[in-house]
Amino acid sequence: MNPVLCDFIAGSFGGACGLLVGHPMDTIKAWQQNSNYGMGSAMYNIIIRNNGLRGFYRGMYFPLLSNGALNSVVFAVYGSHLRYLQKHTRSDRLRKAYWRKHVFFAGSMAGLAQVFLACPIEVVKVRLQTLSFIGHPWACLKDIFRREGFSGIYRGITPMMFRDVLPYGVYMYVYEYMLEIEERLHRLSKERLTGVPVGGALQASLIATAGAVAGVASWMFIVPFDVVKTVMQAETDPTVHKSMMHCFRSMIKKHGWRSLFRGSLVIIARAAPVNSATFLGYEYCLEKCQHLLDEK
Repeated sequence: MNPVLCDFIAGSFGGACGLLVGHPMDTIKAWQQNSNYGMGSAMYNIIIRNNGLRGFYRGMYFPLLSNGALNSVVFAVYGSHLRYLQKHTRSDRLRKAYWRKHVFFAGSMAGLAQVFLACPIEVVKVRLQTLSFIGHPWACLKDIFRREGFSGIYRGITPMMFRDVLPYGVYMYVYEYMLEIEERLHRLSKERLTGVPVGGALQASLIATAGAVAGVASWMFIVPFDVVKTVMQAETDPTVHKSMMHCFRSMIKKHGWRSLFRGSLVIIARAAPVNSATFLGYEYCLEKCQHLLDEK
């Protein structure tokens, strides 16, 4: 099996795992950001307006089908760029020296690639989560295109660029860096306790911890861009927010600068379990794919 195909399949599986864990918190975040609610008010409105807890999973069907594909693109682009950069570096010494730079660049390229696929999905998801549209995801997509045209489907793509491109580089960099640290610590403990096998629950805990730290680190400084993205995408009138900066200024004028950090607590709380699940799913599936590749 081709290594890029392995990355693609494993990324798809990991993305689905992350979505199942994180969608309820993502719905709370969308309500907080779009309506300027506190967490309690957001949860109350989700339950009341959707007649129960199923409101937390509103809009999940479309991302569940598409999120796996998005993550498969992310990991396939990341893996292929990283392999290319390492392959075309002249020596093992330079490959080791440039490893982290290559990881950051490959991660940023992966973030750039997924933005163009993710933006229409995010618009539909936000409209469904915030009840800006009632109905099937495909009907929502067609309605946006009919009313607002191509620009409506790609509304909020500028803040998404700021939110996803370089932060994906940080995301992959921190993940790989954390794995290096944890693997070194594990080797030290293994030297002290001979006969303890590598893998199993311990390996899973290393991956989960590295994924959690990477997720939190990549989100810490980009919350305002995510807030603006959500507000722009939830708005059905294209004349309300003329640009990203116009939306920034409008929000500060209307709700104060703190509104740019609405949903921060949920975002940070969501980042750890979602990214742990994503990387656990990715690494597990990648190992199975590579095992099949080795057999052939």
